[in-house]
Amino acid sequence: MPPTPVPRPAWLRVTAPLAILGIVVWPVLALLGLLGAVPAQAVVNVGIVTAGLAYVSIRRIKIDRAIAGGADRGEPPEPPSGRPA
Repeated sequence: MPPTPVPRPAWLRVTAPLAILGIVVWPVLALLGLLGAVPAQAVVNVGIVTAGLAYVSIRRIKIDRAIAGGADRGEPPEPPSGRPA
């Protein structure tokens, strides 16, 4: 059964594509940084921002899917435990 569609907030519609763009652009910037065409600080900053946007976007999507999957059963999503089952 396919997952239930969940409406996405406006901020997620912006951050997710920006994270994808950063993932594509960062290796090019890293190469240009190695060649000396781009300052190393710019490469590091783009990498940090990209990682942050990707983390927040993926976490929100996972939470939305867990809520949508549990909504039809009436069960709240279980938080992940640090221990294996």
